[in-house]
Parts: sequence; C-alpha cells; structure tokens
Amino acid sequence: MSTEQAQLPTAEDRPQNHGPVWIVDDDDVRFSLSFALSPRYEPQTFGSGEEFLSQVSLDRPGCLILDLRMLGMTGLDVQKRLIEAQSPIGVVFLSGHGDIRTAVSAMESGAVSFLEKPVDPDLLAAAVQKALDASYERHRRKHIHKLLSTLTAREMQIFRMVCQGRKNSDIAEELFVSKRTVEVHRMHISRKLGYAAPIRFLWELAELEEVTPMGKAAGKIDAADAAEADDASEEDDEE
Repeated sequence: MSTEQAQLPTAEDRPQNHGPVWIVDDDDVRFSLSFALSPRYEPQTFGSGEEFLSQVSLDRPGCLILDLRMLGMTGLDVQKRLIEAQSPIGVVFLSGHGDIRTAVSAMESGAVSFLEKPVDPDLLAAAVQKALDASYERHRRKHIHKLLSTLTAREMQIFRMVCQGRKNSDIAEELFVSKRTVEVHRMHISRKLGYAAPIRFLWELAELEEVTPMGKAAGKIDAADAAEADDASEEDDEE
C-alpha cells in the first residue's frame, strides 16, 4: 500500500464552510438556491437525478441538495442509488409537497435534513454544513474500514491485543509463537495502516463497528499467516 493510499482523511483537510455542494432540482429554483449558497460555498446545479449521477463520483464526500419530486428519477430514487453505492454524500431533501411519511422515510434512509420550500437561506446553510460534516466523517470512517480490512485474520488478532496494551512477549506466549513473529506481524500491520491514525482511535472504531478482516471469518486464523511471519522471522535471524 502506498503512502497516499494509507493517508487518513481528517477534518483539517476541508476548511470550514467549504466542500462540494450539488443541487438537483428540475425546477428553476435550483438557481436561486445556488445564488443563496454562493457566498459560503461553490454549488453546482443539475436539472435531474440522471444528470447528477452521470457526472459526479459517488465516492466523494459532499452535500447533495435534492428535490423530492422530479420527472424521471425522484429524490428517493437518487438516495437509493447513493445507499447502494455506499456513498458518503450527505443528503438534504427539499420539497414543496413533502409529507410526514415521506420525510420519515428519507431520514430513516440516512438523509441529514428535510426542508420544505420556500427555504430560509440560513436554515439551508445550516443544513448544508451539517451534511458536509457528516459526509466527511462518514468518508473518514469508510477509509479506516478499508485500511483495517486489509489485515489478515492473524494480523487483526494481534492488532486487537496490541490495542489492549499487551506486550509482544505476552502476545507471543498466548499465541504460541515466537516474540520475533509477533514483531514481524506488527511491522506488517504498521505498513498496511500506514500510521494513518492513532492506534487507539483505530481500535475504538474497530470495536464499535465490529470490523473484521475481509474475506475471512472472525476468530479463524489462517495458518499461512503464521507461516509467512515465521519465515520472515527466520530470514531476519539469518541476517
């Protein structure tokens, strides 16, 4: 993994009140919304959900201001696409026809806010900032999950024990391996995570979200993992 891939996005990567803002509405109101937000942001406007989806990467963090009822794809249809793509984008729904049931459905599906037209500019700006903050945090967590998923089952096991404050000698004794093997595994872990965040933070997130190695059942250790570390240990000893 390159250093660039392992770099952890942080709140400092985005200056306050800045971030991508997209407005999707088949009504000309999108232009007035863009004008209202332009002193703080640099919004882009789209006349349909299809146009937005064809031009914007769903992997990016940002805020999407989305009209509920549009010709073609509805706002809920677009939101569904975001969910399917596991996009970090935060959604603010707008509607002149919104009802309680629809609002509840949108919020349960992850929308940050649901506002009725005509929208107060200050309320809209506050909703946009809330969506941006949530989006960047979601993006950061997704990145951490991706990093942790690169660990093998054995590496994840040792990672958890290290985060608990266990010493290499204690870990080696419990796992019936050499201390050098543990050190080699820790070296592999550090390379994969790229020192992207304090180890305590990564552990708390892993514990909270129950992150497990991708493609392997939690708690089952691949024998090849241990063999690889033992081979590396022997090579180092020979040197």
